[in-house]
Amino acid sequence: MLRRDRLRKGQASRRGTSPMRSCDHPIPADQGTNPLSHPTDLDLETYSEATRRALYDIVVAVHFTAPAERAPGDCYPDYTPDQAGLIVDFSRGRWLAGWRRLEEAASDLPESRRQALVRLQAHPGAPFGVAFYEV
Repeated sequence: MLRRDRLRKGQASRRGTSPMRSCDHPIPADQGTNPLSHPTDLDLETYSEATRRALYDIVVAVHFTAPAERAPGDCYPDYTPDQAGLIVDFSRGRWLAGWRRLEEAASDLPESRRQALVRLQAHPGAPFGVAFYEV
């Protein structure tokens, strides 16, 4: 178990306590719905199909769509959310998104590392008002 006093300054003490990389760029009109048109005050405490669809669009914008100008070291998949099997689901009071990391398909990594699973949480300061936490 990690001891808090052994962690470097700014390092999270456990998985899922700090947000994943996010970026604030719109999806080009020819690639789908622009999540910026969705309200950032989504009710993430209850399920609704409208919320699920808005979150799906936000996941696509943040994790699958490269901005016009990429920052050095940023990587974006060269496959679509449909090819990756992206799902957004509400379970036990939490919103989750999961997809296959197709770039790892031929690797010898365990199945759990070839899958992405993130928890979505409201965060007013984050792009699109949503932060992602790896599960």
